[in-house]
Amino acid sequence: MCRYLLYGAGLLLGLPVNMALAGGYCLPLVPVPVQERVITKFRPEYRTEYREVERTVYRKVPETHEEEVREQVCVPTWREEQRQRTVMVPVTTEREQQRTVLRTEWKQEERQRIAYVTDKKVVERQVNVTVPEIRHERRQQTVMVPAARLEERQRVVTSLRPVTEWQSRQVVTCARVCAPVCDPCAGVVGAVAKVVPVVRQVEQPVTHLVPEKRVERVTVRVPTLRPVTRDVTVAVHAAHEEQRTVQTVVPTVRREVEKYMVRVPVTREEVQTVRVPVTEMRPKVETYTVRVPETRMETRVRRVPVTTYRTVAEKVKERVPVTTCVQVPYQVRTCVPVIGCP
Repeated sequence: MCRYLLYGAGLLLGLPVNMALAGGYCLPLVPVPVQERVITKFRPEYRTEYREVERTVYRKVPETHEEEVREQVCVPTWREEQRQRTVMVPVTTEREQQRTVLRTEWKQEERQRIAYVTDKKVVERQVNVTVPEIRHERRQQTVMVPAARLEERQRVVTSLRPVTEWQSRQVVTCARVCAPVCDPCAGVVGAVAKVVPVVRQVEQPVTHLVPEKRVERVTVRVPTLRPVTRDVTVAVHAAHEEQRTVQTVVPTVRREVEKYMVRVPVTREEVQTVRVPVTEMRPKVETYTVRVPETRMETRVRRVPVTTYRTVAEKVKERVPVTTCVQVPYQVRTCVPVIGCP
């Protein structure tokens, strides 16, 4: 719209100047009529769409087949072989030998010994015995008895007094505001009521507690103790000694001579002839069989699985994003000078 206005103003201003430079006469300025029109313009807009594209994908497919493999294998075998060895064999023979043997015999003998025999006898003796006794005595005892007395004291009491004050606070409220709206199809400009948050200052009463201290007099019961003398009867433990006669069993020992029989060993020597086994080691040649290990080479064939990979082409469909530029029309309301109108 500004471009058309500048163009019309240039025409109006440049016409008298050109005529004056050409030697003609100057015309008076005439206002140019302007008409409001709706102009359609285009703006670029990029849009992304997904399209299915067919592509060829090459993949490796494993294939397994068997192949024959020849290999040399060492096979262990055994063979028997006769060998000889000399072994020392024990041989036992009997021989006569003489030896001296001690013979022990037992005989009975009578012997004597002194034995101490325990005995008991009853003996009377005088002993002093302490005999306990209890006697009662009258005594005085001072006891502290709890009592109470009244005292007048002062104490500080704190009380809370409610105080109301007016405070200014910010409160968010809703307000209706007239907002311009343009219809994109018809191009008509209108007004619509719109609810917008608005911050307002509001006076509100606020009550808070104010502590106040005061001194008051109170009567307090103070616990005390007072002495009281009482007469009590006390049991007193005492003891006295008495002489008594006691019979006691006293152990004694007396000597006695006793006879007893004892088995006494008597040893004598005796010569004996005995046959004793004698063992000798004699060499002996013996034949034995030995298994000797041997190894022989043998060719064997076995089948081995071999895996190879084959390339296979496969067609797949994928979604690919495609961005395109689209001219979107929109309307603008502007003022255009009208030339040739009366």
